[in-house]
Amino acid sequence: MFAPTQPLHTALAVSLGLWAAAGCACKARGGDGLSSKPNVLIILLDGARTDHLSCFGYSLETTPHIDALARDGLRFSDVVTPSPWSRPAFASLMTGRYPSSIGMNGEAEQLMAGGLGLASLLGSEGYATWAVLSHPFLDPASGVGEGFDQFRFVVDRTDWPKGLSSSRVTDAALEQLDEIDGRPFFMVAHYADPLHDWIPIPGFEFGDPLYAGALEDGLGMSDLLRGRGNWTEADLAELRAHYDSELAYVDTQVGRLLAGLTDSGLRANTLIVLTSTHGMQLFDHGGLGDSQSLHDESIHVPLLLVGPGVQPGLNEVGASLIDLAPTLCEYLDLEIPAIMEGIPVQALTVEGDRVLFSETDRIRHRRAAMDEHHKVILDTESGEVSMFDLVEDPGETQNLADNPELRGQRALLEAALQRFMDSNE
Repeated sequence: MFAPTQPLHTALAVSLGLWAAAGCACKARGGDGLSSKPNVLIILLDGARTDHLSCFGYSLETTPHIDALARDGLRFSDVVTPSPWSRPAFASLMTGRYPSSIGMNGEAEQLMAGGLGLASLLGSEGYATWAVLSHPFLDPASGVGEGFDQFRFVVDRTDWPKGLSSSRVTDAALEQLDEIDGRPFFMVAHYADPLHDWIPIPGFEFGDPLYAGALEDGLGMSDLLRGRGNWTEADLAELRAHYDSELAYVDTQVGRLLAGLTDSGLRANTLIVLTSTHGMQLFDHGGLGDSQSLHDESIHVPLLLVGPGVQPGLNEVGASLIDLAPTLCEYLDLEIPAIMEGIPVQALTVEGDRVLFSETDRIRHRRAAMDEHHKVILDTESGEVSMFDLVEDPGETQNLADNPELRGQRALLEAALQRFMDSNE
């Protein structure tokens, strides 16, 4: 794992001062016709596990280009997504609100943002707003495209989830950069390849070269989910290696996008955000894929901030993807809409007693509440409760829900979770 370039408190304190200065300069205009407002580029991975990125401590070098980006910026090591599946996570990232607050937690629900998402806010400030997407379920009909000048898909449902789309995302994003017209831009470049049907990619192999098993017989992730084939531990290890292969491939496309940003002369005035919608189950708790689990492998996401006024360092304070929208508002010296539920990362403190939440109503109906030490997961249909010690048992292997010594802490988290659910009914 990278060592922090500065202690946590120092990195945050320096960053805050510089961010304030950057924000004050945002309203000025350069004399060359180009805006001096910072551009904003969100590189949004889909289904990328934090613990499989080498800049967050993974033993394999899966992400050298992202690693290089991380060295230039502020890394957040303890960030959770408000939802373990893509559409509500994307909506929450854009609005700074939890999925159930905006009507986006179910399979076919529609966003209720009311013009207060990042794209709408930045568009009203003169930004060109673009999204390049590779997941067909981020459907404009659901409202997640609100406020974007262009909401461009490089795949459709007939392509999904077969094949690789990341090169098309980068191609389209670079084409958008060629259309710069003097306005600052806000762009989301969305890479969905880590999500489904993982395949070994030539040049990015991480598996056993001597492997011979179910995957060699043409079976894949979808077959495993449907119970087809007799899978062994060697097969599952190879499947995880295929997942790493796709992460490494996506990393090269992220590197190509960053190189294009540099070559265009735009990088010096661009705030780059890299994160993921959610993580991925790889049989850590018996499941595979996304959307249903609220364990760490599904909801722990990477977050990097790199750009003007951001001091490199490591932030270990707990945060959520709902914090990103208010963070960007503060960075750009914009008023934070009162309706946002997130907190700017500049305001987060080590000593805080904040409780974060994650939720899903896709197939299973679950809610989670967590503080810096414990997590409670509630199945809202069965009433079953699980509780985990995130410090002593980060893999969440020991259910402590019935531990009498933790009865008080469980009650506190359950009460917070009930208030959260009541507020979003």
